[in-house]
Amino acid sequence: MKITVSNKSVPSSDGSHILKGKVYFPEGEVKGYLHIVHGMTEHIGRYHAFMVKMASRGYIVFGFDNLGHGYTANYKSELGFIAHKKGWELLVKDVEVFSLQIFKEYGDKPYYLMGHSMGSFIVRVAMVTNVSPDKVILCGTGYKNHLSNLGIAYTKILKIFKGDKYVSKFLDKVSIGSYNKKFKEEGHRRSWITSDEKLRKKYDNEKLFNFRFGLSAMQDLITLNKMANSNRFYKNIDYGCKVLLVSGKDDPVGKFGKGIEKIYNKLVKNKVDVQMKLYDGRHEIYTEPRAKDQLINDIDEFLSID
Repeated sequence: MKITVSNKSVPSSDGSHILKGKVYFPEGEVKGYLHIVHGMTEHIGRYHAFMVKMASRGYIVFGFDNLGHGYTANYKSELGFIAHKKGWELLVKDVEVFSLQIFKEYGDKPYYLMGHSMGSFIVRVAMVTNVSPDKVILCGTGYKNHLSNLGIAYTKILKIFKGDKYVSKFLDKVSIGSYNKKFKEEGHRRSWITSDEKLRKKYDNEKLFNFRFGLSAMQDLITLNKMANSNRFYKNIDYGCKVLLVSGKDDPVGKFGKGIEKIYNKLVKNKVDVQMKLYDGRHEIYTEPRAKDQLINDIDEFLSID
């Protein structure tokens, strides 16, 4: 199937940035929209292969670089910086802003929303505050961090002395620094992300991927995790919205499946129509050789069945 890819620029909710995104159009009948929200310190271009495959299944697939990421950042110095205050709120609002523009241009169709990693936290907050997807896919998501309140307080205090863009090695270590522990014998700091060695080497040379979050962005990440795992999230999900949890069995963000099971059980307890699938693979299951093809099939089946 021929896939047409178009660039799309939409003003951000912050009033000073343009969200830089892409839209993938399939030939023939369209099943619906699939909106992808990317994760921490990456960009939507890294999902190209996945977006092409989903578009070939009949979906208009789209996504954009979040604030502080990719080509949405006005300058290199903005990478890893979202906003001085409540950047998390802007990230959530932009999901609605971009999708409404797509709907306006291409018409009314079923709306499916997918978030990966930090993007899954953004999606979880958005789906109970300002958007109404028909179905949601949460990929590489995580359970609550019991130290979130302490982390938020720490960043607030440190910002006073160091500023919003200061990169704290301590915060970086306690937030994601431990993820590679199980894979450190492989000798690569991003082994936890994917088992695909060629991709890891490619990531090492990617200018829009090799940066770290400053203090304010770290505060936004911790806040999103806290809100995505709050009682408000579990209780306020529209009961007409179906949820698919997908994660790697070796994904440290999901506590190697244990955190995903906790999220699944809480959703079931709150009577949400939810499915859970764990795959052989690490954090980016859509790049995992043993998982990526099955993931495409499972997502397509989940979206296609009423």
